[in-house]
Amino acid sequence: MTSKHGSRVYVQVLLEPNRGKLFLEDAEKLNKKPSALMRDIVYEYIKQVMPQQEACAAIKDKEVWQAAVQSRLDGRARNRANALKISDHSKQAS
Repeated sequence: MTSKHGSRVYVQVLLEPNRGKLFLEDAEKLNKKPSALMRDIVYEYIKQVMPQQEACAAIKDKEVWQAAVQSRLDGRARNRANALKISDHSKQAS
């Protein structure tokens, strides 16, 4: 089952209990969250199976990430500017 989480693809994996326990133990030894370890494993698999497509996809993913970060920064700057305007108007009204 897959779905979207923002611009990302959300994939849920169910593991059998004993192998799942081994996976969780390994993630803990590596000091990684299980989801981060799983993501690394999937990305490495894609890199091995489709190296050229993976390289292009990685560049596009980086561009999407940078656009999202810039959008957040722009939103914060806009919110600060609006807060300053409201603050100035309140002081002038007093």
